[in-house]
Amino acid sequence: MALVELKDIEFNYSDKELYKKVSFKVNSGEHCCLVGSNGSGKTTILNIIVGELKADKGQVIWESGVTHSYLDQQLKVAQDMPVHQYLYGVYEDLFEKEKRMNELYEQSAVDGANFEKLLAKADRIQTELTEKGFYALQEKVGKLTDGLGFQKENLEAPLAKLSSGQREKAYLAKMLLEEKDFLIMDEPTNFLDATQVDWLARYLISYPKAFLVVSHDQEFLKRIATVVFCLENQTVTRYKGTFEHYLEQHELDKEQYEKNYNAQQRYIKKEEDFIARHIVRATSSRAAKSRRARLAHLDVMEAPGKSVIKVHFSFPYTHPVGQKPLIVENLEIGYGKPLLDPISFILKEGEKIAILGQNGVGKTTFLRTILGKIPSLGGEYNWLDGIVVNYFNQDEVIDMSLSPFDYIHNQYPGLTNTQVRTALGATGVRKELAMRPMKELSGGEVTKARFALMSLKKSNFLVFDEPTNHLDQSAKDSLFEAIEKYPGSVIIVSHEKDFYDGLVDYEMHF
Repeated sequence: MALVELKDIEFNYSDKELYKKVSFKVNSGEHCCLVGSNGSGKTTILNIIVGELKADKGQVIWESGVTHSYLDQQLKVAQDMPVHQYLYGVYEDLFEKEKRMNELYEQSAVDGANFEKLLAKADRIQTELTEKGFYALQEKVGKLTDGLGFQKENLEAPLAKLSSGQREKAYLAKMLLEEKDFLIMDEPTNFLDATQVDWLARYLISYPKAFLVVSHDQEFLKRIATVVFCLENQTVTRYKGTFEHYLEQHELDKEQYEKNYNAQQRYIKKEEDFIARHIVRATSSRAAKSRRARLAHLDVMEAPGKSVIKVHFSFPYTHPVGQKPLIVENLEIGYGKPLLDPISFILKEGEKIAILGQNGVGKTTFLRTILGKIPSLGGEYNWLDGIVVNYFNQDEVIDMSLSPFDYIHNQYPGLTNTQVRTALGATGVRKELAMRPMKELSGGEVTKARFALMSLKKSNFLVFDEPTNHLDQSAKDSLFEAIEKYPGSVIIVSHEKDFYDGLVDYEMHF
Protein backbone atom coordinates (compact mmCIF):
# COMPACT_ATOMS: atom_id res chain seq x y z
CA MET A 1 0.00 0.00 0.00
CA ALA A 2 1.31 3.44 -0.95
CA LEU A 3 1.36 5.74 2.08
CA VAL A 4 2.01 8.77 -0.09
CA GLU A 5 2.36 9.24 -3.85
CA LEU A 6 3.75 12.16 -5.84
CA LYS A 7 2.40 12.53 -9.38
CA ASP A 8 3.99 14.74 -12.04
CA ILE A 9 5.38 17.28 -9.57
CA GLU A 10 6.88 20.48 -11.02
CA PHE A 11 8.36 23.32 -9.00
CA ASN A 12 10.32 26.47 -9.80
CA TYR A 13 12.37 28.87 -7.69
CA SER A 14 12.57 32.18 -9.58
CA ASP A 15 13.96 31.15 -12.97
CA LYS A 16 15.31 27.81 -11.74
CA GLU A 17 13.28 24.75 -12.68
CA LEU A 18 13.86 22.08 -10.03
CA TYR A 19 11.72 19.21 -11.30
CA LYS A 20 10.21 17.90 -14.51
CA LYS A 21 7.16 15.74 -13.71
CA VAL A 22 8.63 14.03 -10.66
CA SER A 23 6.65 10.94 -9.68
CA PHE A 24 7.30 8.35 -6.97
CA LYS A 25 5.60 6.69 -4.02
CA VAL A 26 6.56 5.38 -0.60
CA ASN A 27 4.93 2.13 0.45
CA SER A 28 4.07 0.86 3.90
CA GLY A 29 7.12 -0.29 5.86
CA GLU A 30 9.70 0.86 3.29
CA HIS A 31 13.00 2.25 4.56
CA CYS A 32 13.88 4.92 2.01
CA CYS A 33 16.49 7.59 1.46
CA LEU A 34 16.56 10.53 -0.94
CA VAL A 35 19.94 11.50 -2.38
CA GLY A 36 21.14 14.20 -4.75
CA SER A 37 23.65 17.00 -5.05
CA ASN A 38 23.43 20.23 -3.04
CA GLY A 39 20.72 22.46 -4.45
CA SER A 40 19.01 19.73 -6.45
CA GLY A 41 15.83 20.17 -4.37
CA LYS A 42 15.77 17.36 -1.78
CA THR A 43 14.50 19.47 1.13
CA THR A 44 11.99 21.14 -1.18
CA ILE A 45 10.53 17.72 -2.04
CA LEU A 46 10.13 16.95 1.67
CA ASN A 47 8.35 20.28 2.19
CA ILE A 48 6.05 19.54 -0.75
CA ILE A 49 5.24 16.09 0.66
CA VAL A 50 4.17 17.48 4.05
CA GLY A 51 2.39 20.50 2.58
CA GLU A 52 4.81 23.19 3.71
CA LEU A 53 5.23 24.12 0.03
CA LYS A 54 2.77 23.78 -2.82
CA ALA A 55 3.97 22.36 -6.12
CA ASP A 56 3.45 24.45 -9.25
CA LYS A 57 1.96 21.40 -10.93
CA GLY A 58 1.16 17.83 -9.94
CA GLN A 59 -0.40 16.10 -6.96
CA VAL A 60 0.59 14.75 -3.54
CA ILE A 61 -1.80 11.96 -2.59
CA TRP A 62 -1.87 10.62 0.98
CA GLU A 63 -3.54 7.34 1.87
CA SER A 64 -6.47 8.04 4.19
CA GLY A 65 -5.60 7.77 7.89
CA VAL A 66 -1.82 7.68 7.44
CA THR A 67 0.06 9.52 10.18
CA HIS A 68 3.43 11.15 9.57
CA SER A 69 6.04 13.21 11.37
CA TYR A 70 8.50 15.66 9.84
CA LEU A 71 11.60 16.64 11.80
CA ASP A 72 11.47 20.32 10.80
CA GLN A 73 7.88 20.63 11.99
CA GLN A 74 9.12 20.03 15.53
CA LEU A 75 10.83 23.44 15.49
CA LYS A 76 7.48 25.08 16.16
CA VAL A 77 7.32 24.35 19.90
CA ALA A 78 7.38 26.33 23.13
CA GLN A 79 11.07 26.91 23.75
CA ASP A 80 10.56 27.41 27.50
CA MET A 81 9.34 23.83 27.90
CA PRO A 82 11.70 21.43 29.74
CA VAL A 83 12.99 18.61 27.53
CA HIS A 84 11.50 15.79 29.62
CA GLN A 85 8.06 17.49 29.51
CA TYR A 86 8.42 17.96 25.76
CA LEU A 87 9.19 14.27 25.25
CA TYR A 88 6.56 12.88 27.62
CA GLY A 89 4.03 15.16 25.91
CA VAL A 90 3.85 12.45 23.23
CA TYR A 91 1.90 10.36 25.74
CA GLU A 92 -0.36 13.12 27.06
CA ASP A 93 -3.50 11.12 26.26
CA LEU A 94 -2.22 8.17 28.30
CA PHE A 95 -1.44 10.39 31.27
CA GLU A 96 -4.98 11.79 31.03
CA LYS A 97 -6.33 8.23 31.09
CA GLU A 98 -4.21 7.45 34.15
CA LYS A 99 -5.61 10.55 35.86
CA ARG A 100 -9.15 9.46 35.04
CA MET A 101 -8.42 5.92 36.30
CA ASN A 102 -7.16 7.23 39.63
CA GLU A 103 -10.26 9.42 39.98
CA LEU A 104 -12.47 6.37 39.40
CA TYR A 105 -10.58 4.34 42.02
CA GLU A 106 -11.00 7.21 44.50
CA GLN A 107 -14.71 7.49 43.75
CA SER A 108 -15.20 3.74 44.15
CA ALA A 109 -13.72 3.92 47.66
CA VAL A 110 -16.42 6.35 48.84
CA ASP A 111 -19.38 5.44 46.62
CA GLY A 112 -20.49 2.06 47.83
CA ALA A 113 -23.62 1.98 45.68
CA ASN A 114 -21.61 2.29 42.45
CA PHE A 115 -18.50 0.51 43.70
CA GLU A 116 -18.50 -2.32 41.17
CA LYS A 117 -19.38 -0.11 38.17
CA LEU A 118 -16.65 2.45 39.01
CA LEU A 119 -14.10 -0.28 39.69
CA ALA A 120 -14.89 -1.98 36.37
CA LYS A 121 -14.35 1.30 34.48
CA ALA A 122 -11.04 1.89 36.26
CA ASP A 123 -9.92 -1.69 35.53
CA ARG A 124 -10.70 -1.28 31.83
CA ILE A 125 -8.57 1.84 31.68
CA GLN A 126 -5.74 0.09 33.52
CA THR A 127 -5.90 -2.80 31.04
CA GLU A 128 -5.73 -0.33 28.15
CA LEU A 129 -2.75 1.45 29.72
CA THR A 130 -0.96 -1.87 30.20
CA GLU A 131 -1.61 -2.92 26.60
CA LYS A 132 -0.25 0.40 25.33
CA GLY A 133 2.95 0.06 27.38
CA PHE A 134 2.19 2.95 29.72
CA TYR A 135 3.97 1.38 32.68
CA ALA A 136 7.15 0.89 30.65
CA LEU A 137 7.28 4.48 29.36
CA GLN A 138 10.09 5.57 31.65
CA GLU A 139 12.29 2.70 30.45
CA LYS A 140 11.33 3.34 26.82
CA VAL A 141 12.08 7.06 26.95
CA GLY A 142 15.25 6.40 28.96
CA LYS A 143 16.67 4.02 26.35
CA LEU A 144 16.04 6.55 23.61
CA THR A 145 17.51 9.55 25.44
CA ASP A 146 20.53 7.47 26.48
CA GLY A 147 21.02 6.36 22.89
CA LEU A 148 20.96 9.97 21.66
CA GLY A 149 23.38 11.08 24.38
CA PHE A 150 21.20 13.19 26.69
CA GLN A 151 22.58 13.94 30.13
CA LYS A 152 20.27 14.41 33.14
CA GLU A 153 20.83 18.17 33.14
CA ASN A 154 19.84 18.29 29.44
CA LEU A 155 16.48 16.64 30.18
CA GLU A 156 15.67 19.10 32.95
CA ALA A 157 16.68 22.19 30.95
CA PRO A 158 14.25 24.25 28.82
CA LEU A 159 14.66 23.71 25.08
CA ALA A 160 15.82 27.32 24.71
CA LYS A 161 18.80 26.66 27.00
CA LEU A 162 20.13 23.77 24.90
CA SER A 163 22.72 24.10 22.17
CA SER A 164 21.35 23.93 18.63
CA GLY A 165 22.65 20.36 18.37
CA GLN A 166 20.96 19.26 21.59
CA ARG A 167 17.68 20.85 20.48
CA GLU A 168 17.85 19.00 17.18
CA LYS A 169 18.30 15.77 19.13
CA ALA A 170 15.28 16.59 21.29
CA TYR A 171 13.17 17.08 18.16
CA LEU A 172 14.47 13.81 16.75
CA ALA A 173 13.77 11.99 20.04
CA LYS A 174 10.15 13.15 20.05
CA MET A 175 9.71 12.06 16.45
CA LEU A 176 10.95 8.57 17.27
CA LEU A 177 8.71 8.32 20.33
CA GLU A 178 5.65 9.28 18.28
CA GLU A 179 6.09 6.13 16.13
CA LYS A 180 4.02 7.49 13.25
CA ASP A 181 3.32 5.46 10.10
CA PHE A 182 5.83 7.52 8.11
CA LEU A 183 8.87 9.38 9.45
CA ILE A 184 10.44 12.11 7.30
CA MET A 185 13.95 13.19 8.35
CA ASP A 186 16.20 15.83 6.83
CA GLU A 187 19.87 15.30 7.77
CA PRO A 188 19.18 13.60 11.14
CA THR A 189 22.85 12.76 11.79
CA ASN A 190 24.22 16.29 11.50
CA PHE A 191 24.33 16.82 15.25
CA LEU A 192 25.10 13.26 16.32
CA ASP A 193 28.49 11.83 17.16
CA ALA A 194 29.65 8.45 15.85
CA THR A 195 28.20 6.49 18.78
CA GLN A 196 24.82 8.17 18.42
CA VAL A 197 24.77 7.71 14.64
CA ASP A 198 25.38 4.01 15.24
CA TRP A 199 22.50 3.90 17.74
CA LEU A 200 20.15 5.71 15.34
CA ALA A 201 21.06 3.36 12.49
CA ARG A 202 20.27 0.32 14.63
CA TYR A 203 17.00 1.90 15.75
CA LEU A 204 15.89 2.66 12.19
CA ILE A 205 16.91 -0.75 10.86
CA SER A 206 14.43 -2.33 13.28
CA TYR A 207 11.74 0.34 12.87
CA PRO A 208 8.62 -1.56 11.70
CA LYS A 209 7.08 1.35 9.79
CA ALA A 210 8.20 3.53 6.88
CA PHE A 211 10.66 6.39 6.75
CA LEU A 212 12.30 8.71 4.22
CA VAL A 213 15.72 10.13 5.10
CA VAL A 214 17.74 12.85 3.38
CA SER A 215 21.42 12.50 4.29
CA HIS A 216 24.87 12.93 2.77
CA ASP A 217 26.37 10.37 5.19
CA GLN A 218 26.82 7.41 2.87
CA GLU A 219 27.98 5.00 5.59
CA PHE A 220 24.77 5.72 7.49
CA LEU A 221 22.66 5.21 4.36
CA LYS A 222 24.40 1.94 3.58
CA ARG A 223 23.10 0.59 6.87
CA ILE A 224 19.49 1.80 6.85
CA ALA A 225 18.23 2.07 3.26
CA THR A 226 16.33 -0.61 1.35
CA VAL A 227 14.96 1.85 -1.23
CA VAL A 228 16.96 4.75 -2.72
CA PHE A 229 15.38 7.70 -4.52
CA CYS A 230 17.95 9.58 -6.59
CA LEU A 231 17.14 13.19 -7.52
CA GLU A 232 19.14 14.03 -10.62
CA ASN A 233 18.57 15.75 -13.94
CA GLN A 234 15.33 17.23 -12.55
CA THR A 235 13.71 13.85 -11.99
CA VAL A 236 13.61 11.11 -9.36
CA THR A 237 14.65 7.52 -10.06
CA ARG A 238 13.72 4.71 -7.69
CA TYR A 239 16.25 1.98 -6.85
CA LYS A 240 14.98 -1.03 -4.92
CA GLY A 241 17.69 -2.63 -2.81
CA THR A 242 20.67 -1.65 -0.70
CA PHE A 243 22.61 1.58 -1.04
CA GLU A 244 25.55 -0.38 -2.47
CA HIS A 245 23.23 -1.74 -5.17
CA TYR A 246 22.12 1.83 -5.94
CA LEU A 247 25.72 3.00 -6.32
CA GLU A 248 26.46 0.22 -8.82
CA GLN A 249 23.24 0.61 -10.80
CA HIS A 250 23.45 4.39 -10.76
CA GLU A 251 26.81 4.30 -12.56
CA LEU A 252 25.29 2.13 -15.30
CA ASP A 253 22.28 4.43 -15.55
CA LYS A 254 24.51 7.51 -15.85
CA GLU A 255 26.34 5.90 -18.74
CA GLN A 256 23.05 5.06 -20.46
CA TYR A 257 21.66 8.56 -19.82
CA GLU A 258 24.73 10.10 -21.40
CA LYS A 259 24.33 7.87 -24.47
CA ASN A 260 20.66 8.83 -24.77
CA TYR A 261 21.46 12.51 -24.30
CA ASN A 262 24.15 12.43 -27.01
CA ALA A 263 21.80 10.60 -29.37
CA GLN A 264 19.11 13.20 -28.78
CA GLN A 265 21.58 16.04 -29.38
CA ARG A 266 22.61 14.47 -32.69
CA TYR A 267 18.94 14.17 -33.67
CA ILE A 268 18.25 17.81 -32.75
CA LYS A 269 21.24 19.04 -34.74
CA LYS A 270 20.24 16.96 -37.73
CA GLU A 271 16.68 18.33 -37.63
CA GLU A 272 17.86 21.92 -37.13
CA ASP A 273 20.22 21.60 -40.09
CA PHE A 274 17.36 20.30 -42.28
CA ILE A 275 15.06 23.12 -41.14
CA ALA A 276 17.71 25.77 -41.83
CA ARG A 277 18.27 24.46 -45.35
CA HIS A 278 14.65 23.92 -46.37
CA ILE A 279 12.45 26.41 -44.50
CA VAL A 280 12.63 28.98 -47.34
CA ARG A 281 12.30 26.50 -50.21
CA ALA A 282 8.88 26.26 -51.71
CA THR A 283 9.22 22.54 -52.44
CA SER A 284 10.30 21.50 -48.91
CA SER A 285 9.04 24.31 -46.68
CA ARG A 286 6.10 22.24 -45.41
CA ALA A 287 8.38 19.41 -44.32
CA ALA A 288 10.72 21.86 -42.60
CA LYS A 289 7.82 23.45 -40.70
CA SER A 290 6.57 20.02 -39.66
CA ARG A 291 9.96 19.11 -38.25
CA ARG A 292 10.20 22.46 -36.46
CA ALA A 293 6.84 21.76 -34.81
CA ARG A 294 8.07 18.32 -33.67
CA LEU A 295 11.23 19.88 -32.20
CA ALA A 296 9.19 22.49 -30.36
CA HIS A 297 7.34 19.71 -28.50
CA LEU A 298 10.43 17.58 -27.85
CA ASP A 299 11.19 16.96 -24.15
CA VAL A 300 14.85 17.98 -24.23
CA MET A 301 17.05 16.07 -21.82
CA GLU A 302 19.18 18.04 -19.38
CA ALA A 303 22.91 17.80 -20.00
CA PRO A 304 24.52 15.05 -17.88
CA GLY A 305 26.03 16.41 -14.70
CA LYS A 306 24.48 19.85 -15.16
CA SER A 307 22.70 19.56 -11.82
CA VAL A 308 26.01 18.75 -10.09
CA ILE A 309 27.72 22.12 -9.66
CA LYS A 310 31.48 21.81 -9.46
CA VAL A 311 32.93 23.62 -6.49
CA HIS A 312 36.39 24.82 -5.57
CA PHE A 313 37.20 25.70 -1.98
CA SER A 314 40.34 27.62 -1.09
CA PHE A 315 41.76 29.07 2.10
CA PRO A 316 44.53 31.57 1.28
CA TYR A 317 47.66 31.35 3.41
CA THR A 318 49.37 34.43 4.78
CA HIS A 319 52.81 33.71 6.35
CA PRO A 320 54.58 31.29 8.72
CA VAL A 321 55.11 32.37 12.33
CA GLY A 322 57.10 29.61 14.04
CA GLN A 323 57.33 25.95 14.97
CA LYS A 324 54.72 25.91 17.76
CA PRO A 325 51.75 28.12 16.82
CA LEU A 326 49.56 26.83 19.70
CA ILE A 327 50.54 25.58 23.15
CA VAL A 328 47.83 24.40 25.57
CA GLU A 329 48.82 23.69 29.20
CA ASN A 330 46.45 22.26 31.83
CA LEU A 331 43.54 24.11 30.27
CA GLU A 332 40.19 23.73 32.04
CA ILE A 333 37.07 24.50 30.05
CA GLY A 334 33.39 24.74 30.85
CA TYR A 335 30.66 26.92 32.23
CA GLY A 336 31.01 27.24 35.99
CA LYS A 337 32.61 23.84 36.42
CA PRO A 338 35.13 21.95 34.24
CA LEU A 339 33.70 19.68 31.56
CA LEU A 340 36.94 17.71 31.19
CA ASP A 341 40.20 16.93 32.88
CA PRO A 342 42.89 19.58 32.20
CA ILE A 343 43.94 19.60 28.53
CA SER A 344 47.58 19.84 27.44
CA PHE A 345 49.14 19.56 23.98
CA ILE A 346 51.41 21.35 21.53
CA LEU A 347 50.31 21.87 17.95
CA LYS A 348 53.23 22.21 15.59
CA GLU A 349 53.38 24.27 12.42
CA GLY A 350 51.54 22.61 9.53
CA GLU A 351 49.99 19.89 11.70
CA LYS A 352 46.38 18.95 11.19
CA ILE A 353 44.44 17.35 14.06
CA ALA A 354 40.91 16.06 14.60
CA ILE A 355 39.19 16.54 17.95
CA LEU A 356 36.74 13.74 18.61
CA GLY A 357 34.27 12.85 21.34
CA GLN A 358 30.61 12.42 22.13
CA ASN A 359 28.22 15.34 21.74
CA GLY A 360 28.21 17.56 24.80
CA VAL A 361 31.65 16.48 25.97
CA GLY A 362 33.13 19.92 25.30
CA LYS A 363 34.61 19.99 21.79
CA THR A 364 32.94 23.24 20.72
CA THR A 365 33.52 24.70 24.20
CA PHE A 366 37.23 23.99 23.78
CA LEU A 367 37.31 25.81 20.44
CA ARG A 368 35.43 28.78 21.82
CA THR A 369 37.82 28.92 24.77
CA ILE A 370 41.08 28.95 22.80
CA LEU A 371 39.57 31.49 20.40
CA GLY A 372 38.88 33.81 23.33
CA LYS A 373 35.12 33.76 22.96
CA ILE A 374 34.56 32.41 26.49
CA PRO A 375 36.91 32.47 29.51
CA SER A 376 38.86 29.45 30.64
CA LEU A 377 38.40 28.02 34.14
CA GLY A 378 42.09 27.38 34.66
CA GLY A 379 45.39 26.67 32.95
CA GLU A 380 46.42 28.56 29.85
CA TYR A 381 46.75 28.57 26.08
CA ASN A 382 49.22 30.58 24.04
CA TRP A 383 49.14 31.55 20.37
CA LEU A 384 52.33 32.68 18.69
CA ASP A 385 52.41 36.32 17.70
CA GLY A 386 51.25 36.75 14.14
CA ILE A 387 48.73 33.88 14.15
CA VAL A 388 45.65 34.69 12.07
CA VAL A 389 42.77 32.24 12.58
CA ASN A 390 40.05 31.51 10.03
CA TYR A 391 37.14 29.90 11.90
CA PHE A 392 34.13 27.92 10.67
CA ASN A 393 31.58 28.04 13.49
CA GLN A 394 28.78 25.49 13.17
CA ASP A 395 26.56 27.62 15.45
CA GLU A 396 27.07 30.92 13.63
CA VAL A 397 23.88 33.00 13.66
CA ILE A 398 23.14 34.18 10.12
CA ASP A 399 20.49 36.59 8.95
CA MET A 400 18.76 34.22 6.56
CA SER A 401 16.88 37.06 4.89
CA LEU A 402 20.18 38.15 3.33
CA SER A 403 21.31 36.85 -0.02
CA PRO A 404 24.77 35.24 -0.23
CA PHE A 405 25.87 38.33 -2.18
CA ASP A 406 24.76 40.68 0.62
CA TYR A 407 26.15 38.34 3.29
CA ILE A 408 29.65 38.71 1.82
CA HIS A 409 29.33 42.31 0.69
CA ASN A 410 28.37 43.37 4.23
CA GLN A 411 31.62 41.83 5.52
CA TYR A 412 33.76 43.13 2.65
CA PRO A 413 32.11 46.37 1.41
CA GLY A 414 35.26 47.31 -0.52
CA LEU A 415 34.92 44.41 -2.96
CA THR A 416 33.41 44.99 -6.37
CA ASN A 417 30.29 43.12 -7.44
CA THR A 418 32.40 40.99 -9.74
CA GLN A 419 34.80 40.05 -6.93
CA VAL A 420 31.91 38.98 -4.65
CA ARG A 421 30.29 36.94 -7.41
CA THR A 422 33.62 35.33 -8.28
CA ALA A 423 34.13 34.20 -4.67
CA LEU A 424 30.61 32.76 -4.51
CA GLY A 425 30.85 31.20 -7.96
CA ALA A 426 33.98 29.27 -7.01
CA THR A 427 32.04 27.52 -4.23
CA GLY A 428 29.07 26.76 -6.48
CA VAL A 429 26.77 29.64 -5.47
CA ARG A 430 26.27 31.07 -8.94
CA LYS A 431 24.02 33.38 -10.92
CA GLU A 432 20.57 33.81 -9.36
CA LEU A 433 21.48 31.67 -6.33
CA ALA A 434 23.81 34.45 -5.19
CA MET A 435 20.91 36.93 -5.07
CA ARG A 436 18.25 34.69 -3.53
CA PRO A 437 17.52 34.98 0.25
CA MET A 438 19.46 32.27 2.08
CA LYS A 439 16.26 31.01 3.69
CA GLU A 440 15.35 29.74 0.20
CA LEU A 441 18.66 27.92 -0.28
CA SER A 442 19.57 24.40 0.75
CA GLY A 443 21.73 23.82 3.80
CA GLY A 444 24.60 22.87 1.52
CA GLU A 445 24.31 26.09 -0.49
CA VAL A 446 24.36 28.18 2.70
CA THR A 447 27.47 26.33 3.88
CA LYS A 448 29.14 26.99 0.54
CA ALA A 449 28.39 30.72 0.88
CA ARG A 450 30.11 30.63 4.27
CA PHE A 451 33.17 28.98 2.73
CA ALA A 452 33.15 31.70 0.06
CA LEU A 453 33.45 34.24 2.89
CA MET A 454 36.34 32.28 4.41
CA SER A 455 38.11 32.25 1.04
CA LEU A 456 38.51 36.02 1.27
CA LYS A 457 40.54 35.96 4.49
CA LYS A 458 44.26 35.18 4.55
CA SER A 459 45.24 33.09 7.54
CA ASN A 460 47.83 30.67 8.88
CA PHE A 461 45.53 28.64 11.15
CA LEU A 462 42.19 27.04 10.25
CA VAL A 463 39.58 25.92 12.78
CA PHE A 464 36.55 23.93 11.59
CA ASP A 465 33.60 22.92 13.77
CA GLU A 466 31.61 20.23 11.90
CA PRO A 467 32.24 21.70 8.42
CA THR A 468 30.73 18.82 6.43
CA ASN A 469 27.16 19.09 7.72
CA HIS A 470 24.85 19.55 4.69
CA LEU A 471 27.63 19.05 2.08
CA ASP A 472 27.22 16.48 -0.68
CA GLN A 473 30.03 14.06 -1.45
CA SER A 474 31.48 16.15 -4.28
CA ALA A 475 31.72 19.21 -2.01
CA LYS A 476 33.24 17.13 0.79
CA ASP A 477 35.93 15.92 -1.61
CA SER A 478 36.70 19.52 -2.61
CA LEU A 479 36.89 20.59 1.03
CA PHE A 480 39.22 17.69 1.81
CA GLU A 481 41.55 18.76 -1.01
CA ALA A 482 41.54 22.41 0.10
CA ILE A 483 42.44 21.52 3.69
CA GLU A 484 45.03 18.99 2.55
CA LYS A 485 46.79 21.66 0.45
CA TYR A 486 46.69 24.29 3.20
CA PRO A 487 50.26 24.82 4.53
CA GLY A 488 49.19 26.14 7.95
CA SER A 489 47.94 24.28 11.03
CA VAL A 490 44.38 22.98 11.22
CA ILE A 491 41.99 21.86 13.98
CA ILE A 492 38.90 19.95 12.85
CA VAL A 493 35.92 18.86 14.96
CA SER A 494 34.00 16.27 12.97
CA HIS A 495 31.86 13.18 13.45
CA GLU A 496 32.54 11.91 9.92
CA LYS A 497 35.47 9.54 10.03
CA ASP A 498 35.35 9.13 6.26
CA PHE A 499 36.14 12.83 5.95
CA TYR A 500 38.97 13.39 8.42
CA ASP A 501 40.57 9.94 8.13
CA GLY A 502 43.68 10.33 5.97
CA LEU A 503 43.55 14.10 6.30
CA VAL A 504 44.77 14.68 9.87
CA ASP A 505 48.14 13.85 11.41
CA TYR A 506 46.58 12.60 14.64
CA GLU A 507 43.34 12.48 16.63
CA MET A 508 42.58 13.87 20.09
CA HIS A 509 39.76 12.16 21.99
CA PHE A 510 37.92 14.23 24.58
